[in-house]
Amino acid sequence: MNSGSPHKRGKARILDQRIIAEGYREMKLSYSSDSNGRPRVRPSSGQFFTILPHHYPLSIMRRPFAYSDSDENGFSFIYEIRGPATRDLANLDDGSPVDWIGPLGSTFPEAPENSRPVLVAGGIGVGPILYLARELAEAGAESLVVLGARNVGLVPRLEWPETAEVRICTDDGSHGIHGTVLDGLSNTNVTNAAFYTCGPHPMMAAVHRFAVDTDRPCWVSMEEMMACGVGACQGCAIPVKDEDDLSRPAYKQACVEGPIFDSRELIW
Repeated sequence: MNSGSPHKRGKARILDQRIIAEGYREMKLSYSSDSNGRPRVRPSSGQFFTILPHHYPLSIMRRPFAYSDSDENGFSFIYEIRGPATRDLANLDDGSPVDWIGPLGSTFPEAPENSRPVLVAGGIGVGPILYLARELAEAGAESLVVLGARNVGLVPRLEWPETAEVRICTDDGSHGIHGTVLDGLSNTNVTNAAFYTCGPHPMMAAVHRFAVDTDRPCWVSMEEMMACGVGACQGCAIPVKDEDDLSRPAYKQACVEGPIFDSRELIW
């Protein structure tokens, strides 16, 4: 909700990790601390970090992950086991060392005055949305959270703030509302909504169109492949509207100019 501090590189250890859905884990890492034992850098919702576990044959390329929570002991993130790197990450024991750089990227902006935050997530996008919901609750805001999953096995088992109204949508109807996140928004008064979304690209595009159709603001957290996370490799460029020449796209780097964007800025 606010601007982040300059990023740091630190050494951490795995404090805990648990299964939250089929193929999904939540891991908590310790902070690097100064001489007085205080965290050097605290993240805000929407920001991310890159990690390099000290474990081989894990790929030496860093992996980016969005923060899902933080407290005085450390920070958490949610990830999906997709390939060799994340499979190795899932097999690490508590206490295993990791190297991390963060916090990186932009943060979610504050919702306009007198608006109701509507948070929409799917897949690993649930991590930054969970963190945002907790920040909003701490600020005294009541939010609507709409989560989408293919089936009940992919619905994450997470603790949401009491002030958040949570709606679960599954494609096959095995849990909650039968349908997509847009079905979860049906019959909802959105005249004062401020949308925040993270997840699969088609889902975010649908939320963007819904926000445009209802003339409400919408911010998206872009999930992009990143090799460096600090703007050096140019590998996470996304197309945005060129205000000077609408006939062609411009490009921004998700790692340093995002990952949070006004959805109307992007070319979908």
